[in-house]
Amino acid sequence: MAETSLVARLRPLLFLAVLLLAWEIGAPLLGIPGYVLPLPSAIAARFAETASIQLHGLAMTGMTTLVGLVLALVFGVLLALLVIYVPMLRSIVMPLLAAFNSIPKIAVAPLFVIWFGLGVESKIILAFLLALFPIFVNSLTGLGEIEADVIDLSTLAGGTRWRIFTKVRLMNAVPYITDALKVAFPLALVGSIVGEFIGGNDGIGHLILFGQFNMDTPLVFAALVSITAFTTLGIGAVSLFERMALTWRPSQRRR
Repeated sequence: MAETSLVARLRPLLFLAVLLLAWEIGAPLLGIPGYVLPLPSAIAARFAETASIQLHGLAMTGMTTLVGLVLALVFGVLLALLVIYVPMLRSIVMPLLAAFNSIPKIAVAPLFVIWFGLGVESKIILAFLLALFPIFVNSLTGLGEIEADVIDLSTLAGGTRWRIFTKVRLMNAVPYITDALKVAFPLALVGSIVGEFIGGNDGIGHLILFGQFNMDTPLVFAALVSITAFTTLGIGAVSLFERMALTWRPSQRRR
């Protein structure tokens, strides 16, 4: 059983290794120029050359992403609680949020750069806006979809409103919120990078633009590798938090 699990975990890595090998060998055979599709070895070499710049850019982008994500988490959960405890607000908030979410944030990103400048503020706001909707919707589902009998039994057992919130509603909402974070984190990252594309002089998005303007395709690919690694680590951190927060569930203890 353990061997089967190990093979299942190694399978994606083996597939990636085969893909990179085929890329390394196949691209020259097909006559694909390096400025169109650089070899993995060239990308790795460029990554090594620019490692310090990559880390600095990723740190700046990561900061705006995480700040925007945390703001979206706090605001999304609070807004969901407001809708749950003041039901009349649902008919007002939901249509407004749905209409706002239908607006392509990337299309209006230049406005945020004009309004809030070239600093980190515009990037944080873009990250916040892209991450807000999935967090709000999942928080509303997790906090609100509790059977009335459960609330009644908790009340009869002497549970205060605060205790019912922390022990019933919040615990039920944790998996919904963590699932939302797995979606919202990449969206927040996209918001930060788009902000750097449109108006910025720092961050991983600015590094990608620098590579584009200089026809440095290996640098662009190296930056994409950094972004992929950062996203993977972020989602992994959310998954780890989810397991720690849900240790009381039998399905989590068996993992």
